[in-house]
Amino acid sequence: MVWALTGTAAEAELIALANAGGIEVSRRCTDAPELLSVCAVVPGTHVLVGAQLPRMSSEIFAILTQHVASVGVIAFDDHEEAVARSWNARRILRADHAGFDLASELRRDLSERIGVQEKKLPGTTDTVETVGEVSACWGPPGSHGRTTFAIGFAEALGKRGARVLLIDADTIAPSIALTLGIEEDVSGIVVAARYAEANALDSRSLANCVRAIAPNFWVMTGLSDPSRWPEVRAGAMEKIVARAREYFDHVVIDLGAGLDEIDGELGINLAPTLVPQRTVVTRTVLENSDQVFLVTRADALGAQRLANAYSTHGSLFAHARRCVLVNTVHKADSNQVQREFGSICAALDPELEVRYLPSDPIATDMVKKVSTLGELNYRGALMKAIGECAGASLRRRENVDRVTNFSPLVQLLRIFRIHPNATASSNG
Repeated sequence: MVWALTGTAAEAELIALANAGGIEVSRRCTDAPELLSVCAVVPGTHVLVGAQLPRMSSEIFAILTQHVASVGVIAFDDHEEAVARSWNARRILRADHAGFDLASELRRDLSERIGVQEKKLPGTTDTVETVGEVSACWGPPGSHGRTTFAIGFAEALGKRGARVLLIDADTIAPSIALTLGIEEDVSGIVVAARYAEANALDSRSLANCVRAIAPNFWVMTGLSDPSRWPEVRAGAMEKIVARAREYFDHVVIDLGAGLDEIDGELGINLAPTLVPQRTVVTRTVLENSDQVFLVTRADALGAQRLANAYSTHGSLFAHARRCVLVNTVHKADSNQVQREFGSICAALDPELEVRYLPSDPIATDMVKKVSTLGELNYRGALMKAIGECAGASLRRRENVDRVTNFSPLVQLLRIFRIHPNATASSNG
């Protein structure tokens, strides 16, 4: 076994107990990065972690569980158990309980190689009951229009009575705040990630990370600086999505284009599978989405990039409903574009739905006037096409129950502020 019990006063006694019970401790690690390095070199090992291990976090713990046979956390009091829970640990050993037998507990993990995946914390359920639907807006590089569609789609859902949260999770070129004229230095998604890392993302803290744009329509702004992408980790993003489902009917997430990594990013070289990845947020959202919109250009280059992206990464969201959005289709070319992209998408996946967004200068006016399509009182072809997407999405969800309404809390705390002249939030 590999042990990482730095900070545990009884470490020597625990090792003696393990050795006496026939458990061999092959390596001792002093902090989380060292533990990751060891487990990358020797995958499939069994690990025991102390709740006071330096530099451990839920993100590192999630990566660790993917590379080991089992991982347990030993805790000596309620506070240490709470720390282990914040890491999403499924196997917690309370050394302060009467009758605790370390050797027998460890032998159970050694004999059940998938025990860490099957066990759960006392008093918890296997899954969190969710209500809302998650729609991801993604596409290959060079596919302009993802953000425009995400904003229009979220607004259209809100106008049809659904409570909608739009999240800017683009780690490469976040732009929703700029498009909507939201002027503040605080990044909603970074604040939400901090709450999630601390296992404190509840209705109150979630409300602290979003702002109202229109009735039934809220926005969680993206990174204020794209270089801050390491602050939003996969584990935190997964918690944000899960919590948002509980309070909103629909969660629309704008994602960065592409999923190919830049080699050597950040210069960290622990192991190929453990290098921090900029697109891990995109992967996490796609894996947890109910519906994925793939936005692509209405030309040969867009078709080629769509085919490459779907062939390479389509397995990430094979469980979700998938819809290709062919963007900026000129009226004169619409028949030819529909024939060509219809054939391409049918060859890629017979279950792929295909929709077409007409070319319209109103998309440029949105950015110039920092307004939504609804705020511009626009009723043209683009809004109609986006509205049809929203209507189809709502029709697919039968028996939609309205999620918990925390408007009284919002009014009391004055957390949600009306765009665009709201004062900048002081959170963070």
